[in-house]
Amino acid sequence: MWAFLSGGFVSIVAHRDQPDHLMVRARQAAHLRRLWPDAQVWLTPEADYPARAVLLREEVADVLAEEALSMQYPNFKASIADDAYHRLCSDLWHVHHMWGSRQEQMVPDASPYLLCFDGTSEDAVRQAEAYVREKVDKASPKERRSENLRMVIGEGSLTLCDLLDFQETLSEDHTVVTLCHGPPAFPEDAPLVPWLHRYFRAQDTRDEPWLCAIEEVRSLIDEGQHVLLHCVYGRDRTGVVAYGVLRSFGWSHLEAKSTVQAHRPRMAHTWATRLEEAKARDLGDLVAS
Repeated sequence: MWAFLSGGFVSIVAHRDQPDHLMVRARQAAHLRRLWPDAQVWLTPEADYPARAVLLREEVADVLAEEALSMQYPNFKASIADDAYHRLCSDLWHVHHMWGSRQEQMVPDASPYLLCFDGTSEDAVRQAEAYVREKVDKASPKERRSENLRMVIGEGSLTLCDLLDFQETLSEDHTVVTLCHGPPAFPEDAPLVPWLHRYFRAQDTRDEPWLCAIEEVRSLIDEGQHVLLHCVYGRDRTGVVAYGVLRSFGWSHLEAKSTVQAHRPRMAHTWATRLEEAKARDLGDLVAS
């Protein structure tokens, strides 16, 4: 058994000679000591798992049960304080997601997201395609101007933008969520901020990609983060997902619609009809329930 917990990763197997005991192993002794502070931990540097402890099955079960009973976080990766361990879990999540989307029983493009990535603005700078930077460089001052206001929700907030006014809207306390295929053109001197890439097609008729994006943004806001959400034009995916997020917090259809319009004025006219379409209304009603 592998157990990824906020306090660390452990591998648990049956003890070869003691049926009522388990061998609990870790790649960092601190992970074992954090979970079982009274356990006797010994080190075997030449082994795959250099830190080990022998524990009664009940001792292991008690800790795992307490982890489940005391859990408060809505997003596991966000509960990890150690940066190196967080990167490990993010990498593993990405590999696991890609594995799931390639299973034989899955139809092509059946995964809710066609592209998933958790990283930072530095990762996005390396991945941004040249045509995106060129498009931003050639944008007019009007296209670049940010009139986007924060929607304060609980301890967090939500701000909406597109590729052209992204740089003007970005703040150092933002967590960026990208819904379009390519990453935004972070300026070279951009603040180091978390960046989540969650691409799906704007024409996708399935509910799952939209619901996954709504839930992820909602979870980030629940954690007190300030989300900057965007797609190419900050219109279709951005508008519907933002509307769904507000509905998931209990806002009515008219409250959610008028709020996203007021906080991104350049899309107010478009959203007057877009957010009245059946797809948006149905998603909103679904997450509100």
